[in-house]
Amino acid sequence: MLIIITFIILFLSALTLLVLRLFNPGFRYSWLLAVTGAFLAWISVLFWQLDMPLVLTLPSWQPTVLFPASPLFLADQLSWAYAFSLATLGLGALLTAVARDNFPNSPAWAGTLALSGVGILAVLAENPLTLLLAWTAIDLAELITLLGSVQEKGLRERVVVSFATRVAGSGFLLWAGLVSTAEGTSLNFVAAPKEAGFYMLIAAGLRLGILPIHLPFRTESSLRRGYGTVLRLTSAAASLILLARIPYSSLQSPLIPYILGLISIAALYSSWMWFQATESLDARPYWLLGMASLALAATLRANPSGSVAWGTALILGGGVLFLSSLQNKWLNRLILLGLFSMSSLPMTLTAMGWESNVSSWWGFWFLLLPAHGLLLAGYFRHARRTKAENFKTQNQLSRLIYPGGIGIMLLALLLLGVWGWQGASSIGAWRFGLGSIFLVTILIRFLPRIRALNPSQAHWLKPDTEKNRNLISNVFWGLYYFLRNLVRQITNIFESDGGILWALLFIILFASLLSEGIR
Repeated sequence: MLIIITFIILFLSALTLLVLRLFNPGFRYSWLLAVTGAFLAWISVLFWQLDMPLVLTLPSWQPTVLFPASPLFLADQLSWAYAFSLATLGLGALLTAVARDNFPNSPAWAGTLALSGVGILAVLAENPLTLLLAWTAIDLAELITLLGSVQEKGLRERVVVSFATRVAGSGFLLWAGLVSTAEGTSLNFVAAPKEAGFYMLIAAGLRLGILPIHLPFRTESSLRRGYGTVLRLTSAAASLILLARIPYSSLQSPLIPYILGLISIAALYSSWMWFQATESLDARPYWLLGMASLALAATLRANPSGSVAWGTALILGGGVLFLSSLQNKWLNRLILLGLFSMSSLPMTLTAMGWESNVSSWWGFWFLLLPAHGLLLAGYFRHARRTKAENFKTQNQLSRLIYPGGIGIMLLALLLLGVWGWQGASSIGAWRFGLGSIFLVTILIRFLPRIRALNPSQAHWLKPDTEKNRNLISNVFWGLYYFLRNLVRQITNIFESDGGILWALLFIILFASLLSEGIR
């Protein structure tokens, strides 16, 4: 019942905003209504702690031969951390909306509420069928939003390709289910065949941009600070939960060490790009890729709690930075509290991040530890960078409410370190935390003295333009254009005057093969 209450609050609030937008455009209290709905949902998620685990089962789908499992939602210690993070992110986005240029914007607020609800449904998914449904809803929301915000043909193509990549990830999860069915078992998050676990890993990696490494689509949308941030982080959370659900027994493969090596390289590359970037929103894909790589590495070390720790840090730490748009000395110092929560020191959110329940090659730490340090140093740099707007230029209401939106996300970061979920109040591998802090100190202390580490002086770092992408990106886009042209040529053949003859030829060939098989 508690789960249902949360969803009713979020979706009913979103629907009310849209109805008021349609029939009463001049309604003055839309923002207050949105914030009230988000706050009540946030409180209701806290109340889940009174009676966990919570289970919500929907009616079984028919026929049961095709759908042996029905949509099922589970709120346990791992999924609650993600649900609480998403509820906090949605509330923070609405509170900080008072300082954005597009205020008021009731459609964006309704979208934030609805997206928070769908995201929470995704992280509560107890089986792959439920997760696939949530993925589909989030992917369609992102596709519609991005196609509506860009006009250039090339950018719209990149939107579609990015959508296709995530759909491919969903396809691998579906394939994992087919593999399990072929072996006589129903795919679930408790036990799965070895091949199924490997396919689930690829599914999450594709959707997060890690396996193989590729960057999500970037656009200069006017919604990228508010609703755009919620959309990006919610999509990431929906994929990250799968990493915490994959049974480690299904990941017993000789390829795992090599995959861990590739993930470590991806983490180091993305963290460096995040560190040297000059603008936080432009560098957002690198933050997502870097933190998600650490989460995936924790999964391969049989540490689901560590995976959730990195994932929630990605959501809340990223939310603090990407929703922050005002310049103020005290606000900037407040944002730096996020560094402590993500430092992996004892009693912090990511204290469990470096734990390992299986033996792994020690050489990976020489890549993962610097990646963590660069992510934290980049966070420090972006937190202290001068924003476009000054806090003092805002009206009294904005100066009163805006810090609350930033503060509640920082509060959630600190709270998850000591309470509420499976990884709370942990000492963890504190030596790695100290190592990361030492690296951050070195980078910050000597930053002005090292030309290569100063983005404003690093002229050899060329901008990420259409003509200057990395090799991997060029390969993927070349493959895309090749397949597109191939499909066009095949279509032209069948739509030409000789199309009927080609169709008859294929029918004859198919009939011949079929007859040979019958014999």
